[in-house]
Amino acid sequence: MASRLYRTTRQLFVAVERTLLRLQLSSLGTPTLTALITLVVTGLILLDARPTQTRLARFLPARCHDALNRLSRQMPFSSRALLALLLAFAKRLGRDGYLVLDDVIVEKARAKYLRWAARIYSFKEKRSVWGFQVIVLLWCSSDGQWRIPVGFRLWRPKRSCRKTRYQTKLQLAETLVRAVVQSGLPIHYIVGDTHYTAGWFTKRLAHLGLVWQGTLDPKTKVLWRGKQQSVRDLAPKLKVKWRSQLQVRATALRVYAPKYGHIRLVVVKNRHGNWEYLVTNALHADLTTIVERKRRRWPIETVFRDSKQFASLEACQCRVDQALVRHVALVFLTCVVLQLLRDSPDEAVATVKERWQLAILRDGERPPLPLRACPAELRPTA
Repeated sequence: MASRLYRTTRQLFVAVERTLLRLQLSSLGTPTLTALITLVVTGLILLDARPTQTRLARFLPARCHDALNRLSRQMPFSSRALLALLLAFAKRLGRDGYLVLDDVIVEKARAKYLRWAARIYSFKEKRSVWGFQVIVLLWCSSDGQWRIPVGFRLWRPKRSCRKTRYQTKLQLAETLVRAVVQSGLPIHYIVGDTHYTAGWFTKRLAHLGLVWQGTLDPKTKVLWRGKQQSVRDLAPKLKVKWRSQLQVRATALRVYAPKYGHIRLVVVKNRHGNWEYLVTNALHADLTTIVERKRRRWPIETVFRDSKQFASLEACQCRVDQALVRHVALVFLTCVVLQLLRDSPDEAVATVKERWQLAILRDGERPPLPLRACPAELRPTA
């Protein structure tokens, strides 16, 4: 298939193909399926906008757009099996890590006939938007070098499924976490935001043997020194100390909550003067560890940003359910491929994509010398 590509794009296709062989993509199905997935991932890296099947076939003429359409709609291909390959790759790395659980809203303002879409409140936009939600379970290495999505589920609104088959986001998340724990992936703890710190959900996590970390809702009732009160009323009564290594004022205490049982609570007053209530079932964890674990939730936000800006998560224009789910799976696969194409562990995903795009544009030629009239400090970008 590489022989049918342009000379400039052939090197990127070969690099992606080599990377997908490292992920053992060939075990997913036929060689034709492997080649088509490699072609789509190459197109997602090459194009910045509108990576439709027609444009992919125009820039990468190895196969026509009909073959790419069959890949997303008809070919026997399991998106869960694809994510299982990423999970197996995370295990082969042999590194310690932790899980981050969160969801992302993919806005589809005009997709009124998309069965996955519904009106959802976006905390980023501070308003309700029309789109669909993806619940993502991310595995991060403790050294911060790897961010690998090991599972995802699309949330379906009530209007588009039978009442007996409807599942909430927490129920979908429980299925994801259970599958990852049973796979034997090394996990130190799991961290999430307030929505994923519900009482029954954290009890399921504890039953699976996980150390969970999250944020309490301000209205949550706790029992401290024989008095039951909300954490919002308890926080002003506590003496919070300045923690120079964390740059916040915080204090830690052990309380009892009817919904959670005995928990470790850290009350934090950030630099903006707002209160935060961090909670975990690790009763002997110190304050610094709890705050740092909560801050390590941030990599999933960068994965959402990278998948939208550099892997075209919002670009799917198909209303077929199977095509939409497969597009999301291929986007997360592209995020992992970009990490595998790094020259150094600290290289950003955006830099990797820009480097390959520039290599295709230059085609091995050296850039011209800068103009003499250009100041010395501006010559590298002239």
